[in-house]
Amino acid sequence: MDTLVIVAIVLVVLVLLGLGLVTARRRGAERTQRRRVESKARAAQGERQMQSAEAEAQEAEAQRAFAEREREAADEAARRAKAAEGQAEQRSASAREQREAAEEQIERSKKLNPDD
Repeated sequence: MDTLVIVAIVLVVLVLLGLGLVTARRRGAERTQRRRVESKARAAQGERQMQSAEAEAQEAEAQRAFAEREREAADEAARRAKAAEGQAEQRSASAREQREAAEEQIERSKKLNPDD
């Protein structure tokens, strides 16, 4: 009977070891699966961040291009304004000259005809 008890104990220990081994393998497989899922989630998050960064970079480039076009338009408007100001000064000077010439002519005319 002692042998029977020893054999039963050995069998119980072997069954328990087998169950422990199966449980350990299952947990290992679950951990491996969880790591794979987490890795895929991290990769997907990285992809989303990359796409977001690319979209942000494209927006920044578009904004930079818009600012450049606006700056060029402002520079062109400033050049036109400066040219218009130059023309206005020329016309003003020309008008002054014409006025002075007209005043001189009127004075000369008055000197020739003091009756007027």
